[in-house]
Amino acid sequence: MLFINCIPIGIEGIQILIFIGAFRFTGKTKNQLLVIARLILINFKPENRNLMLIQEPVKEYELPKLERSEFEDAFDEIELLSFPVSCSPFDLLKTKFRGDVLAKDLLKYHKNTVRMLAYLISRKHFPTKMGAMYFGTWIDAEGEFFDTAHFTDSLAKYPFQGGGCYLLLGNVEVDYHFPTITILKMEKMPFIPDPRYSNASDNQYKVHQQIREDVSMTHWAPYPQEHEINLPRNKMIL
Repeated sequence: MLFINCIPIGIEGIQILIFIGAFRFTGKTKNQLLVIARLILINFKPENRNLMLIQEPVKEYELPKLERSEFEDAFDEIELLSFPVSCSPFDLLKTKFRGDVLAKDLLKYHKNTVRMLAYLISRKHFPTKMGAMYFGTWIDAEGEFFDTAHFTDSLAKYPFQGGGCYLLLGNVEVDYHFPTITILKMEKMPFIPDPRYSNASDNQYKVHQQIREDVSMTHWAPYPQEHEINLPRNKMIL
């Protein structure tokens, strides 16, 4: 009630805040908060928004216990924010597999092939003479960041398919104590069906498409090769 008194907001705005978990500190479920918000706003007059010297107490109602899973909350958040907040995206996967290697161990696998499960954060486009390539940034199941390189031939067979979790296979290269995985293969992993539409199969995978990735495109031409600029490209010797 205090929030509604202080902030000029309607039922639509309150519902969005409830669905993304903004009022979880109250200890009430989202279903309970939705009912309470409607009970308060049904006869609420905006001119009464200013706090009075003596605030009239809000009538408490005995609400039924409405069960709600954290996965329902996660899909609410994906629908509004394009990513889950109440749980990890790895919790929404159908598979329990979390990869053979974690990001914290990559320094031990220089020149080795590893298989990892990761959530895509962003990718950076880079033009080359052979075609487009990308550099990817990911987090593993423990929330640790790592980077990948995707060359043209690999992208042709295994392209990015939007935001979400991917199974990655690649070779680890460590330069100046920083590991990068050159990707050989990758495949997007399926999430569980949306539990909010358990009785409507047509909508069970609709929200999955709203998981977003950050894509940074480059619009300049590829760097020139040695014969094009008539200058040698010598390797720096330290």
